[in-house]
Amino acid sequence: MSCHRILCALSALLLSACSTLAPVDHNNDALRIECHWDLQYPSVAPADATLAQLRETATRRLAALNLNAQWELNSEGATAEAFTDSEPDRQRLHRLLSVVLPGMERYPSAFFANVRLHNIVLVKELAVAGQRRLAMPMAEVDSVAYADNSARLCPAGMEMRVHHEFYHFIDYREHNDYYHADPAWLAMNPAGLTYGKGGASFYGKNLQDVGHAKPGVVSLYSSYGQEEDKAETFGWMMTPDYAARLDLYVMQDAHLAAKLRHMREQFRKYSQPVDARNSSATGL
Repeated sequence: MSCHRILCALSALLLSACSTLAPVDHNNDALRIECHWDLQYPSVAPADATLAQLRETATRRLAALNLNAQWELNSEGATAEAFTDSEPDRQRLHRLLSVVLPGMERYPSAFFANVRLHNIVLVKELAVAGQRRLAMPMAEVDSVAYADNSARLCPAGMEMRVHHEFYHFIDYREHNDYYHADPAWLAMNPAGLTYGKGGASFYGKNLQDVGHAKPGVVSLYSSYGQEEDKAETFGWMMTPDYAARLDLYVMQDAHLAAKLRHMREQFRKYSQPVDARNSSATGL
């Protein structure tokens, strides 16, 4: 499928099959306005799959993208636990894989080769500097980690964060820094838009990450930092349920429309075969 067709399909794709995983109680979900809970993702394995079978499914599907599945986290400043062969852990891993695997499969394998992503780490109870996280980019070891922390979050909301954290990885590859001033991005902001103190300052406030909270940004979380604005825009673009809403936002927001065009160009650029990029574009 061409990059153009992939992009066009993002906002139209419907994930209508029902998951066989146990339902999550979302009555107290801090992100309930953001999430569409009636949209469930198909299961990636039978409901009674063993830990070994779940790991084999992840290994096989990621290998088709030239990615390695890893089951333990080794990173300074972060902690996580490996999934065990218990019924609760099998359900948690099943739930995580049912979102991460289709999320990764929205990219051609050339994309991962171009940004030099090699490993997907799948764990539970991830915490970074003491803050619980659903994902973490680790560009220094060519990896991104994804975790099930028993968070009350809709499947599409988790997928959006799959792409969001992956974009932090991409941004690091481009600028050799997770936090940097990007004049080209800042030029797309409307006059008067200022960012907050970074994404870490958002955590623990029980805030609802509502969409299009102000002109020029796709979500409330986008306004917490330039790096979060970029990652949120990319994450919304890559997640079908979110992309459909983003397409509506940009019809009335020229600044956000410019940012979406930029991200679509990013997707197109890194989706080219490696040989084509090496002959026609600057490498990462």
